[in-house]
Amino acid sequence: MNYKQQLEVIKNLNLKQDHKERTDCPFCHNSNTMLIDTTGNSIGWYCFHASCKAKGKHEGQKTMDYVTKTFSNKKDDTELSSFKVPESFKSPFSHEKAMRYLQNNNCWDSFMMNRADIKYDVAQDRVVFVVKNKYTNECAGAVGRALNKDTYPKWFMYGSKHVPFICGECDDAVIVEDCASACAVSGVLTGIALMGTSLVDTHLAHIMQYKTIYVALDRDATTKSFAIAKELRSKGFTNVKVKALEDDLKYFKTDEIRSIFYD
Repeated sequence: MNYKQQLEVIKNLNLKQDHKERTDCPFCHNSNTMLIDTTGNSIGWYCFHASCKAKGKHEGQKTMDYVTKTFSNKKDDTELSSFKVPESFKSPFSHEKAMRYLQNNNCWDSFMMNRADIKYDVAQDRVVFVVKNKYTNECAGAVGRALNKDTYPKWFMYGSKHVPFICGECDDAVIVEDCASACAVSGVLTGIALMGTSLVDTHLAHIMQYKTIYVALDRDATTKSFAIAKELRSKGFTNVKVKALEDDLKYFKTDEIRSIFYD
């Protein structure tokens, strides 16, 4: 089924306006594998089933013909499962080295302006970036950065990678490797940290609404940036750009980041 045929099927589903929902796929008929996003002035759809090729995005004026019906509220239990915050997570104000890390890596503003929930793990001596699911506002996990150079691994996952770390509320977003970079850019763009260099299918639901999506991994992963951009385009994203970097974004101030992306 080509793009136009898919679009007609999607439009006839009577979608709820300004909404994201997982539902049964009308093409392969598998249960709860179709993600549909009607936020903004667009309709995006993508089926996660391996055998289904249904995907696309349509920009244009939504009409009221498909606004009246709501999909059943089905959620992916793995993606939306909550994470119990350990008692060892304390305020960064309790540890001078943690505060210094936030300041030196341009995370301080995002922390002080409540764009990011950041803790200090007294048990592992790590600065911890709490990952929240924006659909439920529940804690979905956390990512800890070691403060001691001899601690391994440098980055530690508390929980799973099913939900990316997102910092900021800008219309444009940039996909980065680590949480510190996501915080550093959040005054200019929404930062989305993959916690690595691999895009997970469950991340797609969290990045569909942005006007422009930049991919800007570290300099040594530029090839991977292009691969991720290609993968996103193959799944219906038409607003993807790669930004090659000379240095990690967490080392740049806000004005410098603005210049990198918009000058």
